[in-house]
Amino acid sequence: MPHHLHQEALQGFDQAVQDCLESFLGFSFDASEMKLASLTTKLVGLGLRSTTLHSPAAFYASQTACRSLCSQVDPSYEWDCTSETSHTTQALAACNAVLPPDKQLSADNPTNFTNAPPSQKKISENIDQATLQQLRTSRQADLHYQAHLNHTTARGAGQWLHATPSKALRLNVHPQHFTTMVKRWLRVPVFREPFNCPHCDDTVDIHGDHCLVCSCGGDRTKRHNLLRNHFFFVCQSCGLAPELERPGLLEPRPLVGATFENGLAGDPNQHRRPADVYVPRWRRGLPAAFDFAVTSGLRPQVLTAAALDGQAAVQQYEDFKREYLETQRLCESAGIIFVPLVAEADGGGWGGEAYKVFKELAKLKSALTGELENTCALQIQQSLNLVLHREIARAILRRHSFLHHEDCLHTVLSATTTIQSPV
Repeated sequence: MPHHLHQEALQGFDQAVQDCLESFLGFSFDASEMKLASLTTKLVGLGLRSTTLHSPAAFYASQTACRSLCSQVDPSYEWDCTSETSHTTQALAACNAVLPPDKQLSADNPTNFTNAPPSQKKISENIDQATLQQLRTSRQADLHYQAHLNHTTARGAGQWLHATPSKALRLNVHPQHFTTMVKRWLRVPVFREPFNCPHCDDTVDIHGDHCLVCSCGGDRTKRHNLLRNHFFFVCQSCGLAPELERPGLLEPRPLVGATFENGLAGDPNQHRRPADVYVPRWRRGLPAAFDFAVTSGLRPQVLTAAALDGQAAVQQYEDFKREYLETQRLCESAGIIFVPLVAEADGGGWGGEAYKVFKELAKLKSALTGELENTCALQIQQSLNLVLHREIARAILRRHSFLHHEDCLHTVLSATTTIQSPV
């Protein structure tokens, strides 16, 4: 069906999708937020692709794919890109109107690279990339927005959106948490205005970025421990006989803010444990100390670097974990493999070391259960990413409930004042 002959129906369908999305999430999207939602999950979106935008690509790809077959069936068949008013020419023009100069399609050579017909998938990928670039350009001066796009397009960051909501697999999320997770993913404001954090002296911004790093209130500690525990159960299911927080391996842990990195207070000599999860036998038969940490690329110290490279914060913190108090060197001296597993809180991507570990665990689990290795790897990533995003949403909602309580209190006091005022 030529794309321009059913534009009204396509636009109606896209609007119906947006209305449905807004109805069950409980908030509305502006034009730029809906553009993000229309991109694939690899490109910071929700995979709700716009049929209006991509229908020319579908029609043009279909026409070029069957071009040679049409010539075989009908010797008098003429490729209608020779006519400026043909449906195929109009679809070609519509595609090129949204594609960047280096991805333009040609009537003579449709792919611009080979003689093979272009696929809708490839054309749509190029359209999505162009849409993302337009969004970047429209807010080029906003470093937080640029960094957020880098974080959410990082490797594996969007896997949580593909997770099957299963309690048995620990992949279920409360609706309020999910709504907040989607807001953060699409950079939709979660608060009407900034306010003072009820747990510290800092300011909570409208996007809730402060909640990712706030060291007060126990949210960061709980998030760390839940990630650690979930990873422990994964190692257990792989038959690795893991241990939690095995003591006596090394000296004290570093301070992060007012507490130690694992959230504990007291004598640091009792809490320096490089192994959040200790495995007695890992690579080359040596024991391994897996040390979890979550960092944010939206912190002022790394924001500029993160606006250029979404992995900057994770890579810096991986290096910090290895070098601080010579942790890696001391572990190696003790015959222990030190493995920092660092996640980026804003997008949910992990460092390079973490993905290597996930792949090895997937192989072990696949050998034990008979499941496909790729399936096991996806389950590990999805479950850990869901824990991460869910706990960030929980931290945001805790502060949101405080703000709501303050608003209610203000309303009650205002009403009381009105009642007591003389007539």
